[in-house]
Amino acid sequence: MPVSQRTSPLRIVIWILFAAFAGVGAWTTRLGTRWPSIYYMTGPSMEPTLSAHEYFFAWSPPGELERGDLVLFRFEDADGVFHVLRRLVALPGDTVAMSSGAVILNGTVQEWPYQIMKPAASRSELAIEKTIYDWGPWIVPTDSVVLLSDTRDMVGWPDSRFVGFVPLVDILAKAGRTVWGRRLR
Repeated sequence: MPVSQRTSPLRIVIWILFAAFAGVGAWTTRLGTRWPSIYYMTGPSMEPTLSAHEYFFAWSPPGELERGDLVLFRFEDADGVFHVLRRLVALPGDTVAMSSGAVILNGTVQEWPYQIMKPAASRSELAIEKTIYDWGPWIVPTDSVVLLSDTRDMVGWPDSRFVGFVPLVDILAKAGRTVWGRRLR
């Protein structure tokens, strides 16, 4: 007659910890389809939301996009390829404009944080419209989005005022938290 073995409490604890770790890993990566990366903010273009020299998490691929999300997009120019963090302000089919730096989306002023450090810098030869604080309305094409920096007077560094509509395929990741745990919004 076989002798039954009792499972040791230590073995049970190890299996529970292993199962918990695997469950958390599967949940946070959406069962292995999304992976977090840590990025470094090099300048003030997203202040007051995210300051220069802060680290933040971003999830790739971005998953479902919503207005107001902070996303990384791929930008290429003569100097190279960059991953640029910007606020997604308009989705395909939306009507978007700007008045005195505030975003007007489908006729409603949005409450997303932004700042204007040098109000006199309202014009740029690089901009699509004559001023960088007042423009539109634009209707977003079906395959694109509108992205803006939260510091509205970052003249020339890429956002939709300078590069136009950003193709959805160029959205690389969605930012979620700084490394220190502050929620980005």
